[in-house]
Amino acid sequence: MSKMKITDILAKVMIVSAILLPSLVSAADHVIKAGARAFETPILYVAEGDKVKFSNMNSHNSVSVEGMIPDGATAWVGGMGENIAPALEKAGIYSYVCQPHIGFGMVGVIVVGDISADDIAAYKQKAIDSLEGPERRLLGKINKIKPTK
Repeated sequence: MSKMKITDILAKVMIVSAILLPSLVSAADHVIKAGARAFETPILYVAEGDKVKFSNMNSHNSVSVEGMIPDGATAWVGGMGENIAPALEKAGIYSYVCQPHIGFGMVGVIVVGDISADDIAAYKQKAIDSLEGPERRLLGKINKIKPTK
């Protein structure tokens, strides 16, 4: 091969890499903002590796719901007024609540990665079987989750 052809090929590879690589390796940042008595993004879909942060938590907290996060995932308990960024290291569905305002329906769901209609149905059944009291308000959000695959 001539020196010119190798240079052309390398230049093209570098251009394609510069265009595609950032979208392949960079995770997106998402914010769930607390409103007066509701999360402004009550159902959030994110890709694996994306970061999620709770903001405007002045008189709120964010707590994952026991048994309603993927098996082996890390649960979280944010303090009052704490803008937290929980680790969402496993694909699946994560349910959370604001404890002081759960009675108003301040609950939400984060979907990490792709989920099927069967995944949603199993999660909904798990919620029906295990959630009690005001945590049952999560069923309204769970009913609105859409499959991504």
